[in-house]
Amino acid sequence: MQFTKKLSLATLSLASIFALAGCDQFKGDSSTIAKGDGIEIKQEDFNAELKDKAGEQVIQQMVLSDIFEKELDGDKIKELKDQATQQTALLKEQYDDDDQFQTVLASSGFSSEKAYEKQLYLYSLMSEAISKNIDINDKELKKAYDDYQAPIEASHILVDDEDKAKDIIKQLDDGADFSKLAKDNSKDTTANNGGSLGEISKGQMVPEFEDAAFKLKEGEYTKEPVKTKYGYHVIKVTKKKDKGSFDDEKGQLKESLQQEKMQDQGTVNKIIKQLIDKYNVKINDDDLKDALNNFISENGSENKGGEINSNQQDNNNKSDENSEQDNN
Repeated sequence: MQFTKKLSLATLSLASIFALAGCDQFKGDSSTIAKGDGIEIKQEDFNAELKDKAGEQVIQQMVLSDIFEKELDGDKIKELKDQATQQTALLKEQYDDDDQFQTVLASSGFSSEKAYEKQLYLYSLMSEAISKNIDINDKELKKAYDDYQAPIEASHILVDDEDKAKDIIKQLDDGADFSKLAKDNSKDTTANNGGSLGEISKGQMVPEFEDAAFKLKEGEYTKEPVKTKYGYHVIKVTKKKDKGSFDDEKGQLKESLQQEKMQDQGTVNKIIKQLIDKYNVKINDDDLKDALNNFISENGSENKGGEINSNQQDNNNKSDENSEQDNN
């Protein structure tokens, strides 16, 4: 299994850079770290080389990490660290032994289990700190509420052949049990559970699946096969509820809107600039003085930091039909 899921939060390349951040912050040191016949590598030479190659990235990440932690209280920071530990443990349980797990970590660019756990924490830290500073107004919330559809509970049967899907629908019309048909015919991992996907929300599934599912009433199934890139689906809605009042729903709607805004690079960079100004951050080292320019310049909306290769695995994945997301 490869860690392939990427969460793009518009700014930081945390994967390997933070691993460098513990390197004595490029202080001079005359000790020898490597030696051979006619060969001697001094700590200060190593630090100078490291500073030249990655100094701006390292100081950028160190400054921003400190800023993000200052934006949150100690209990929240502890919670995020505990979550990262738990997520790493859950992922590790998916492998037969520690050697296999370490091999997968290494192939995904992580030097150790702790490095992976730290990145999970740093991603969550950044997400929490930035979302805290994203304002959502009442007009936005009202529109989100008007567009909102409550989650549904659904099951499906996935097959490769359209004619087979049509035959399954005919069997359902004749009174066959959906759960049994799913167990006998579906190629999806949900077959053992009678095709049950549990609760699904808008935006969680591929569009073709979602469009068909959310049009159904409780107890209804699709009368025609639904084609997606995975094959042909027969979908049944097992439970459908009305959305709550505006006051009931506005909390989770606000969180959802914040998550959407966090995918916009300009928005994220603007917030980071505000936080840099808030804490009066200035870099005194002339060699590293431009490290924060992507955030503090007037034209800094285009950051070249790229994607965060968070490699997070969704242990609550409903099925192979979940759409690819950039959150988490």
